[in-house]
Amino acid sequence: MSQVGRYKLIHLLGVGGMAEVFKARCPVPGGIERTVVIKRILPFHSGNAEFVRMFVAEAQLLGLLHHPNVVQAYDFGESEGTLFLVLEYVDGPSVSKVLSTLGATGRSIPILAAAHFAHEVCRALEHVHGLKGGDGETLNVIHRDVTPSNILLTQTGGVKLLDFGVAKYRASQVRTVEGTIKGKPAYLAPEALEAKPIDSRVDLFSLGVVLHEMLTLRSLFESDSQVVTFRKILELPILPPSSSRPDVPPELDAIVMKALERDPARRYQTAGEMAGDLNRFISCGGLRMDDVCAFVNDIRTTAAPKRPLAAPLASNERWSTEKPTTRFKKKGLWAARLHRALFAKRRT
Repeated sequence: MSQVGRYKLIHLLGVGGMAEVFKARCPVPGGIERTVVIKRILPFHSGNAEFVRMFVAEAQLLGLLHHPNVVQAYDFGESEGTLFLVLEYVDGPSVSKVLSTLGATGRSIPILAAAHFAHEVCRALEHVHGLKGGDGETLNVIHRDVTPSNILLTQTGGVKLLDFGVAKYRASQVRTVEGTIKGKPAYLAPEALEAKPIDSRVDLFSLGVVLHEMLTLRSLFESDSQVVTFRKILELPILPPSSSRPDVPPELDAIVMKALERDPARRYQTAGEMAGDLNRFISCGGLRMDDVCAFVNDIRTTAAPKRPLAAPLASNERWSTEKPTTRFKKKGLWAARLHRALFAKRRT
């Protein structure tokens, strides 16, 4: 079994543009093991200063976030010249998995369950957007990647927001190059595409897209062409979810449409405001958490087979198998220092 530091890798969960993610086990006192997630920067990015800065910035931000609706970070370190993060393992599917599973079976997400999932993401965003630094000043955090794949559901009906890899915040050392777009194209707010100043309201637009898709099981803006996707975001008449799912109540239609206002001034101004409207809708509807749990666990049982650990890359691929260089050893030193700064207080 492969290992990263003291963590035993079980199987590969996924690979992104910057990192790979594994389910892993960690020994803890008492002879038992904790299941965790290892997010490891791709080895061929370890020498890329920009990717390293982004990875470290994510670790720094996660070290400050403590909320039941945000995936928690437990550890940060370096192994064989490669940085890694240790994250909370969530025992349920992503919203992306839910959408793909239901799309294949012709079923729908229960309306109150979809509203509940969006409400819990609002609670996460309310915490994220209001996060303060050590100086007591708001960090102005913007997630910038609120998408179905970054929302996880637990067996008990809980909801977790994850992946702060492209998050923007005041104290970050990472700066977005002018003209660069961060985030998945089909979930971007219009002002982000138009290179206008952005704030936390872009996350609420993205959540509006996700909620619309949860209710309709249809992508609102996505297309095979990125140019067409951007044109749809900027120009496509947005119809309420009830136009394709008639049982969506007018009250929920109104919440979705307000989140999807192209003019940020007409959109929800805060995640707390959107959460309040969703909470009133859920309360009036009589949500039963037992029903939410049953739905999530039904989806979970149809999960795709686990992927084994990736085979070693061919020698002509950009995967370094050499001993850590002096540069990596130095990086390991400051990785250890960053780890102590972020997590030492949490353990005491």
